[in-house]
Amino acid sequence: MTEERETSERVEATKFYPDKGYLELERKFPEEKYLWNEDVHPTPVKHRTWGSWTFFAIWFGMAMEVESWALVSIGYSFGLNWFWSLVSVAAGNLIVLVPMIIQSHGGARYGIPETPLTRSRWGIYGNWIPSLLRGIIGAGWWGIDTWIISEAIGAMYLVLTHGTGLLLKLVSQNPADLPFLIATINPDLFWGVFLLTIAARLAILYVSPPRTGQKVLKVVSWTVPFVSFAGFFILFFNVMSMASWHWQPILDIPTTVSGSAFWYALIGLINANVAFWATMALSMPDYTRFAKTQFAQTAGQLPLPLLMTAIGAFGLVTTGASYVVFKTPIWDPIVLSALSISNPALAITALFLLLLGVVVVNIYADTVGPAYDFSNIYPKKLSWFAGVVIVVLVAGALQSWTYYFNAFSYVENWLLTYGALLGGVEGIIVFDYALLRRFKFELFDIFYSKGRFRYFKGVNPAAVIAFVISMILVFPPNSYLPTSISSLYPGQSWVFQDSWISAILLSGLIYTALMVFWVIPRYQPWLRGSPLKGYTSKETEEIFRGKREKN
Repeated sequence: MTEERETSERVEATKFYPDKGYLELERKFPEEKYLWNEDVHPTPVKHRTWGSWTFFAIWFGMAMEVESWALVSIGYSFGLNWFWSLVSVAAGNLIVLVPMIIQSHGGARYGIPETPLTRSRWGIYGNWIPSLLRGIIGAGWWGIDTWIISEAIGAMYLVLTHGTGLLLKLVSQNPADLPFLIATINPDLFWGVFLLTIAARLAILYVSPPRTGQKVLKVVSWTVPFVSFAGFFILFFNVMSMASWHWQPILDIPTTVSGSAFWYALIGLINANVAFWATMALSMPDYTRFAKTQFAQTAGQLPLPLLMTAIGAFGLVTTGASYVVFKTPIWDPIVLSALSISNPALAITALFLLLLGVVVVNIYADTVGPAYDFSNIYPKKLSWFAGVVIVVLVAGALQSWTYYFNAFSYVENWLLTYGALLGGVEGIIVFDYALLRRFKFELFDIFYSKGRFRYFKGVNPAAVIAFVISMILVFPPNSYLPTSISSLYPGQSWVFQDSWISAILLSGLIYTALMVFWVIPRYQPWLRGSPLKGYTSKETEEIFRGKREKN
């Protein structure tokens, strides 16, 4: 294709909707076997029908789930009281909302999921790096959610067989390992259920591919979240009644750390809360590609910090009441439901409703996005559902549910570790899309192997270099090298404790400098502008001026 013809086709194939600020790509790329298939092609504007309430329902469902309930209680394990535990939840979710809305904008405007969207920053082949990272981390969460789902079904079995007395004995002996206890009572049943729940979710996802607008998932998002909230309410009401609505002892638990130890714990927990939704901050284009308008997706997501803080407070009060009743704080709602709800039918109902909430998060947060990531490796041969199957296989290999058993391991070895990795990825994405490109780029070239996002042999060297340098600066040497050196420079342990925030700032600033002074002049000379005004090409400006508008 000649340069003149390529320029003409780039403009002609892109339809602009000035009333929405949306773009649509009319050309398909079946010849690009590594870059295109029907699942990742820009969603036609007529299929972008998700409104604010759909996005609110998604977040309501993901907030009202077991890990969110338990998250605030982690603060006690690090020496913080109830107030600072809630502060860490609220602050972390306010922070992560910023990159989430920026990334969501790209999905809504261009109608594409995260994997092709990331090509504009990392290169058409370089995007495999963040895609695989997100896919592996999402698969890790997939395994944790599968454990919790199986735990809930195991709890139902204990209620039916009157085995909760044994569970209470185990709780008194092992109060720090609550999520692990039910699996030890009947291991064969537990692992059988574990496999059956995998098969059930695969069936749901098989009948809801992306090309249909994922109508089944849209129905699920509208129904399950509000039903699952009822499970928490049943638990709350029963535990509070048992405690005669006396829960204040948990407010008397003091902050046991001070000085630098206090700030070290608080910074770590804020970043853990950021990391909790960092995969979704990256993955939201997988859903906002169906957004009716930018206002719809933004308004639907803004309540996230309030929702997470509310469910944290809800869990805090209920855990406090459990301390009054059982003389130990039972922060796992699955275990607490089995022990505290005396009516078997009501207990099973509550557990089933809690299970549904986890299923919603498992599908939306930990399956849909990672499936795109693995499919992106070879789109011509790997469909989105094939990516789902890979997610399941990777989850089994990681066995990440073992991190969930202990608060310290959960925060330091899981949340902060992958938080730093995703922070490094998201710094590049946010600084490129919002600062350098000002939300505009060539949609045509996302799927064109000889186009403008080829950079150096398909990889943007600025992205790779910025990511590697930021990771070296964040992670202590003994975490990735066979060495006893625990710090590359003074204060590195603090930088790692501030993992996501450190990584997003370091990678973003390094990336911006490399792009401005090296990559744009050498590999994208058609871009005009400055860091203060942003960079765009002539063709992109033509498209956004409406030269090629809808008919």
